[in-house]
Parts: sequence; structure tokens; C-alpha cells
Amino acid sequence: MKNKYTHSILLVDDEEGILNALRRLLKALDAKVVTAPNAEAALELVENGGFSLIVSDQRMPGLSGVELLQQVRKISPDTIRILLTGYADIDATVRAINEGAVKYYLNKPGTMRCF
Repeated sequence: MKNKYTHSILLVDDEEGILNALRRLLKALDAKVVTAPNAEAALELVENGGFSLIVSDQRMPGLSGVELLQQVRKISPDTIRILLTGYADIDATVRAINEGAVKYYLNKPGTMRCF
């Protein structure tokens, strides 16, 4: 049976409330939305299937969002990568752009910057 979705999106955050809020925001899209509570679980999902878009929190236990997106870039270079953070951290932004090749940087609760 053919997948009914055109795209799949992976949301990664250690805060369940954030994952639920993002899932609600994306509900109207023609996309399958999958969540992961940490970078390690996200990497397993990426290795087992392709995603059009990954939105990852920066500050999580274990691997950071930048570290996750670096690894995703190697596994799935065509996946669009977005970093999400609640902290104004210019170093994380620069690392995200240079090392994780992120397309966008989102501040919680919602200011988006495009690079």
C-alpha cells in the first residue's frame, strides 16, 4: 500500500509539551509527523527511514541539537534541518549553521530566522 503522505517530519525535544504543541501546529499539513524524546531515538528513526524535515531542540540531555543535526547531515543530506531553542545562544546558532547545516533557527516560542 502506498504511503498517503507526501512528506514526513521528525520533531525532537525532551519536553513532551513542546512536542505536542508542534504536532498540533503541523496537523493541517499533508505530512506524517513523528516525535522523538531525545537525539539518540531520533538518530535511530533517521537511520530506519527518510524524513523531509527535522526540527530539533538544541538543549537536550545527551547529544545537543547541533550534534544531532551534524549526524543527520551525514546520514540524510537532503533532509531540511531546523534548530529550535529557548535560549538566545549565538554560539549555538553559529555552530548550527556551520556544523549542522541548518536551514532555519527557531526561538521558542516562535521567532524564526532564515539563513
